[in-house]
Amino acid sequence: MFGGAGQLARNYKTFEHTIKLRTRETIAKIKRQRTSATIIAVTGSSAKTTTVALLSHILAGHSKVTSQFLCNGYGHAIDALLNLRSDTRYSVIEQGTKKPGHIPQAAKLLKPDLAIITLVAIEHYATLRSIEAVAKEKSALVEAVPDDGLVVLNFDNPHVRAMADRTRARSITFGTTGGDYLATNIRTDVCGVLLLTLTGGGHTVDLETQLLGAHNWLTIAAAATSALELGVPAETVRARIASFAPIHGRMSPHTTPDGTRIILDCIKAPYHSIFLPLETLRSITAPKKRFILGQISDYAGNATKKYRDAYAAAVEVADEVCFVGPWAHKARAPQADIDSGKFRAFAKVEALAAHLRETAVKDEVILVKSANNLHLERLLLDRITEVRCWPDECGRKAPCEECGLYDRPFFEHGGQRRYREQRQRSRKIKSWLSSFA
Repeated sequence: MFGGAGQLARNYKTFEHTIKLRTRETIAKIKRQRTSATIIAVTGSSAKTTTVALLSHILAGHSKVTSQFLCNGYGHAIDALLNLRSDTRYSVIEQGTKKPGHIPQAAKLLKPDLAIITLVAIEHYATLRSIEAVAKEKSALVEAVPDDGLVVLNFDNPHVRAMADRTRARSITFGTTGGDYLATNIRTDVCGVLLLTLTGGGHTVDLETQLLGAHNWLTIAAAATSALELGVPAETVRARIASFAPIHGRMSPHTTPDGTRIILDCIKAPYHSIFLPLETLRSITAPKKRFILGQISDYAGNATKKYRDAYAAAVEVADEVCFVGPWAHKARAPQADIDSGKFRAFAKVEALAAHLRETAVKDEVILVKSANNLHLERLLLDRITEVRCWPDECGRKAPCEECGLYDRPFFEHGGQRRYREQRQRSRKIKSWLSSFA
C-alpha cells in the first residue's frame, strides 16, 4: 500500500516537513498580529532586491530594522515575521512569485502597512505568460494594504501606476515623467556611477550613489520616496544612500589584482533588462570594453531573435562581445565580426575564463550579464584565486562565494548526483504540500 518501508519513511519525512511548516506559519500569524512594527513589502519584475536592501539601509540609520531579501518565497515571508523582535520598528520584506497565487498567499500573511511596486514586465513566462498576468499577481500586495496604509508606485510604468485604483490606501507615485516625487538630472560619471536629484514632499535632495547605471534611478527613487514618506529626515536619506554599496552580483564593480574592472550582473537576466547594463557600459571610460552574455531568461517568442538583438546592441558598445553556454550560437554574428575577434563564442565557462586571463588589458572593463545557472561569478573568482569547479551547470542557485566549494573539482563535492537527488526530494515535497493546500 505504501510502496515499502523506504517509501513509508519518505512519506513520513514529508508529512513531518508539512507539520513544521504549518506550525511556523501559525506562529508567524500570531507575531504579525501582535507586532507594532511597520511591515513594508516590496515586489516588482526588477529592482525589488536592491530596493529592499537600500530602504533597510536608510531606515537603519533612523530606527531598528529587520529585512528579508534575495530569498523571496512564501517560506521566506514566514521567516521575516518570525524574525520580528519587540524593538523592531520596521520590517522590509522582498516578495516574489513563480506562478499565479504566490504573492496573494504571502500578502494575506504579511498584511503590509506599506507596499512598494517597482516595475511590471514579463517574468516567469512559463507560468505567468502575459504582462497582464504579472500585473494581476503583483497587485495582490497593493490590495492587501489596509485603508490607513500607504502604497508607493512607479509612475513611469502604466501597469504599476494603475494599481492605485486597486486600493483605498493612500498612494504616492515616483517617476521621471511625472508623479508626486520626480527624479531629475539623472546622469552617470566616467565610472558609470549614478547621480540624480529627487524632488517631492517638500524636499529637493541631490543624491550621490555607489550604484552603477542610470537605470538604477528606479531603485533610488523607490527607496528614497518611501523613506521620506515614513518621516526619515532628508539629510539622513541623502547620507545613507551615499554609503550604500551594490549587492554582489547585481551590477557590482570589482577590481582584480591585475587592474581589470569586472562588473557582475549575473543573478537575473530577463530579456526586458538586457539592454540597461549595456547603456552603463557605454557611459564608462576605459581602454577596452568587453561584454559577456550567458543565458537570457523570461521572454516570449523566438529565442534566436532575442540573442541576436542582444548581440546587435552589445557590438555597438563593446570592443569585444563574448557569448558563453549552449545559447552562444544564437548571436548570429556576422562572419566579419567572428574573423576580427569582435565576437567570440564559448561552449564552456572555463574556456572563456582562460581567454579573459590570456588577453587581459590593464584597466579594461568587463561587464558580465547572465541568469545565475551558469555561475559566471567564477570569471571574477578565477582572476583572484584558483577555481577548480567548472561544470556547465551545477544545479545550485546560491552563488559560488556562498557555496565555497569553487576551489575543489566538482566530482569531489557530491557532483550532479547530489543535486539530482535534491531536486527529486523537492518535487516530492511540493507534491505532498499541494495536497494540504
